[in-house]
Amino acid sequence: MPGPLDHLTVIELADQMPVAIAAMLLADHGADVLKVEPKGGAFFAHDLSRKAWDRSKRSVELDVREAGGLQALRGLLQGADIFIHALEEKDAAALGLDSESLGRDFPELVVCALTAYGSDTPFADRPHGESLAAALLGTMIDRSSSFRPGPVYLGHPALHYGQAFLGVIGALSAIRARRHIGKGQQVEASLLDAMLAQSPMNNWWQEEGISYIKAGDSGAVDRFGKTRLVTGMFECADGLYLQMHTGGQGGFKAAMDVLGFGDRIQTVTAPEMSVPLTDEEYHIARVEIFDAFKTRPRAEWITMFQAADVAALPVLEPAEVLLDEQVEFVGQRISMPDKDFGTIYQAAPAVRMANAPAAAPRPAPEVGADNEALTDLIARRRTALAADGKPLDRPLESIKVVDFSSFFAVGYGGRLLSDLGADVIKVETPGGDQMRPLPDCFDAAQRGKRDIVLNLKHPEALEAALKLVATADVVTHNLRPGKADKLGIGYEALSKLNPRLLYVYLPGYGSRGPKSLLKSFAPLVSGWTGLLYEGGGEGNPPTRAVFGNEDYNNGFLGAAGILMGLEHRAVTGRGDYMEIPQLHSSLWTTSEHFLDADRKVVYGFRLDKEQAGFNALDRIYRTADGWLCISCRSDERFAALAKAVGQEQWLADPRFATPRDRSANDAALLDALKPFFADKSSADAHALLEAAGAPSEIARETSWVREALWQEWATASNRVIENFDSMYGHVRQFGSFMHFSRTPGLAKGSAPRLGEHTRQILGEIGYSDAEIDALIDSGRAMQAADVKGRIQSRVSAA
Repeated sequence: MPGPLDHLTVIELADQMPVAIAAMLLADHGADVLKVEPKGGAFFAHDLSRKAWDRSKRSVELDVREAGGLQALRGLLQGADIFIHALEEKDAAALGLDSESLGRDFPELVVCALTAYGSDTPFADRPHGESLAAALLGTMIDRSSSFRPGPVYLGHPALHYGQAFLGVIGALSAIRARRHIGKGQQVEASLLDAMLAQSPMNNWWQEEGISYIKAGDSGAVDRFGKTRLVTGMFECADGLYLQMHTGGQGGFKAAMDVLGFGDRIQTVTAPEMSVPLTDEEYHIARVEIFDAFKTRPRAEWITMFQAADVAALPVLEPAEVLLDEQVEFVGQRISMPDKDFGTIYQAAPAVRMANAPAAAPRPAPEVGADNEALTDLIARRRTALAADGKPLDRPLESIKVVDFSSFFAVGYGGRLLSDLGADVIKVETPGGDQMRPLPDCFDAAQRGKRDIVLNLKHPEALEAALKLVATADVVTHNLRPGKADKLGIGYEALSKLNPRLLYVYLPGYGSRGPKSLLKSFAPLVSGWTGLLYEGGGEGNPPTRAVFGNEDYNNGFLGAAGILMGLEHRAVTGRGDYMEIPQLHSSLWTTSEHFLDADRKVVYGFRLDKEQAGFNALDRIYRTADGWLCISCRSDERFAALAKAVGQEQWLADPRFATPRDRSANDAALLDALKPFFADKSSADAHALLEAAGAPSEIARETSWVREALWQEWATASNRVIENFDSMYGHVRQFGSFMHFSRTPGLAKGSAPRLGEHTRQILGEIGYSDAEIDALIDSGRAMQAADVKGRIQSRVSAA
């Protein structure tokens, strides 16, 4: 199967959903993925989500807790490059699959452990489950419901997708390190890490409380306070919903003009978000705007906003976007034969590479489809590794990324690579990134990088940029189609200058097509691809916000795609043109949904109307004083739950014999379980389930994420870092999200000042002091006057 990873062999131990999702991303781009399943499949093996998450894989059935099955698995690992599992440390050790044992027996193997909370956190002994983690860590209260008080089950599985992304980024970073040190290693990324990795934009601590967004419910109408920014979901005259975002210079005023408030809104020549709203403007943007939207139908508003260059998109159901003209134009809708629906339509592989295109995915295999080939699969051996012996402290050392992007998504992907050792250089114009006025948001995406200011409209500055690119491994940007070519930094020009260059373009919608020139801001593409309907629940209107969005997801996918490109270059010696739009990452993170043969939406799984869960055995239940989450779909967990609730007869009931049977009779289980929890306190119900070994967690009704910034274990594990002398003063922020056994990452530093490293970088690419002075004196380049102490940043939602 072609693709950038077609030389890698992956063994997936199919015990948790994020393992399947991570392996799907690798399989989509060429890796040979063998899914090792328990007899009959795992508890989720017969869900509709398998149609996407297991496409292009092979499947064998092995009981690895029996000697024969474990021996066969170890045989498979002899020929593997990557082993992905979700075993907790004690369970892995009992099977001889812990990091130390695997490192001894399979020294070149990269092991990707997708655990619940990580082996070095206070929650290490708690049971695995996305819903359990969301309840325990307060993620269920991060975006409160539009329809009821209390915690909300995550209708969009953001922790699963986030963990899968981190696993792939970590595994491919370790593969890169293996080419130098000649050894594999273990990479761990937990559900806790996935939560933290999708939190930095809105959660930091700064000594004066400065933040562009108010603490608390991030979906609240007033979350941006007096920041000159409007982004949110609005109901229109026809009862349909859209999302609008005023990001970009002049976007706020342009949106207000369209809405009819233009004569009451001042024109701002400075960066708009650096100028607080007046009291009247605040009332318009936070109160009057909702009634204004109800005066016209959705399609009319979207046409008007897009004509005014204001970002706006419809809010659609999952997979409905596959019918959009842009998706069709860029070929992101694919058809696949299906035994249940005849034909289904899914999103194509998310990363586009000019010289290593991914093949059309194959349908997901039946459980055990490749059992007869097991002997041959065990006999496979990987290609002999020719490591260069170069020592590495961090997995991406010596990789240089030159980033011409603005705003969050692309920058966040670069920040992840920087934490793993890459030298990421941000190139800005003299006016700076338009996101700079939002200190916590900017710092989250740009921390740990170096910064140079070049005015590319002048030939002398462009020449400096080209000299910098000549030394780079990767160039990234999200400029609108055609602008990079006009500036002299298009693919054709840069690839001739540096044939080994990976040129990575991360626009909103793609380089071509009917929507290619539109603005793209989070969370508009997320709403367009279905996340708000996922979070709303069956039969409800879309919710106003969910946990996770395309800014994080495109950053994750961008980092993963760059690592795919680096691995392919290591094999071929050639650079490549890569395209990774926000549209693609958003389609991929809703891949469990699809269209049937009639092009009607089919949900892979769906949040119920109460916003309490996907089914009776994985949901939150209302108790006498709060909410309790259970996750008991597997046979072992279901047996423990039946014992805990005094229903042991369920174990002999044919309606509940297998996970598939239990799904078919979900309503009966729900009717029986609701009253059991309703008359007990959360603590009492939790104690009963704990005693029986049935996994549960009391759902927090307050946020926890900012508390994590002050936990000693979080600082000790580099998940939180502290900076006493950033340009914002004393700050605490989130750090590393992937943990390596041989070449650990190291999050450090704050975001760079505008032009902080201009002199240093120009010197590195051959400019003399006199030449640097001339560039700066002429305004072609800019060096920050001060590289220590506070800058004047007082933008705050408060």
